[in-house]
Amino acid sequence: VSSGRIAGGLVPGHLPSPSLRAWPAPVGAPLAACPRKDRQGVLGANAVLERFVASVQGITAGLQDAMQGPAKGDIKQLQKALGDSEFEAVKDLLSKLMSQQRKEINELKKQSAADAKKLQRELNGYSNKVRDLEFQLIMAANEVTDLEEQVADFKYELGDEEGTVQLRGRPANPEVHPVFGTLISDFGYKKVYAADPATIYSKVPIYKKQRTFRTERASAMAEAKAKMGVSGWPGTITVVELNQEEAMDGPTFVLVDGQHRLGAYTILSRRLKSRNPGSPLPSGMGEMLVEVYPQATDEMAAEVFTEINKAEPCKLVDLPGAAGAPPEVRAVIDGAAEDLRRMHANMFRPSEKCRTPHMNIDNLRDELWQSGVVTRMGFTGSDQLLNWMVEKNAGLSEIPDEEWKPKRRTRASTLKNALTKARANEFYLGLEWDWINDDV
Repeated sequence: VSSGRIAGGLVPGHLPSPSLRAWPAPVGAPLAACPRKDRQGVLGANAVLERFVASVQGITAGLQDAMQGPAKGDIKQLQKALGDSEFEAVKDLLSKLMSQQRKEINELKKQSAADAKKLQRELNGYSNKVRDLEFQLIMAANEVTDLEEQVADFKYELGDEEGTVQLRGRPANPEVHPVFGTLISDFGYKKVYAADPATIYSKVPIYKKQRTFRTERASAMAEAKAKMGVSGWPGTITVVELNQEEAMDGPTFVLVDGQHRLGAYTILSRRLKSRNPGSPLPSGMGEMLVEVYPQATDEMAAEVFTEINKAEPCKLVDLPGAAGAPPEVRAVIDGAAEDLRRMHANMFRPSEKCRTPHMNIDNLRDELWQSGVVTRMGFTGSDQLLNWMVEKNAGLSEIPDEEWKPKRRTRASTLKNALTKARANEFYLGLEWDWINDDV
């Protein structure tokens, strides 16, 4: 018993004899050391101990019939048979066994939690790969569109009337631009065309000072458009035609507004064509109004972009010139924000009005710019800003739930749920914006 082992082959159910109590052999002595007449009592004590251990093992295994534990009579008999020292040794042994079992259970819990985090990171990585593949598909779709346009041009040159689109309410022989399509109106300072979105998307580059193209935002717009019954596309796409001096060896035309609508069209049209290869697109789907500002300078392109996005509020970080972030600061912010989004992909949303603790990448970029953290902390690389945000996130994780208060982004009614979700995903930066300026 003292060694923690119970010998096999014992006689079960044999109660100890009275002579056991008078047995002079020391505690832990081998069975052969006792007089023969007293061995029967030892066997009976071991049988009681065996039954006691079996009962405790039944509890540990979760058996329903052993949930009440060993009988009190058995415990008293065991204590009387073994004596105080051996009984304490048995209790010690069982305590160690149960302690070891609890330790193993805790280790299994920790390992399960670590495995869950690892799987979540892998899932986030796969989500990012899916977004990258979506973008590659869009670019591949552009190449297909170019080929389709070439086929349409050949048909037009051959006089294939079936390949042309009949336009209602327009002149019989309207001016047709090779990129922008049919001229609707010439206002002098700008021209408005009915254009094929695929052609614009593939042949007009995005203005260099435009906000970054977000595949997830274009996908969200495509999903919303697919559910709506309104035909056609809202608003106009804005293009600036640079004069020869400005264009030099660069592009002649630049897209200053509407890149995500064009991306949404590309995603949606490819999806519809894959489902119904021979069917035409729904009415109005294949045309967008494009306004073209002719013979402009780069400064004018910046002014057009600023005016449009001040009307449809654009983030300050994206405004060109002195109104927005300098290129080197914007590069640091963009790189760090994108890396953070990749690390916590499931906590970022395309909507700028997403709920806490979720975050929108453009909101994050703008908050970082307006706070002046890049200049204030002297960051020169995106990795420095990213590490700073990771440290801030770790610091926020240590704040107890009761110390969080409703502020700018959270309300009292939603704070509890937001905290629960933040802790489950280990992402706290989306709860409030205070962390950006708490070192000032």
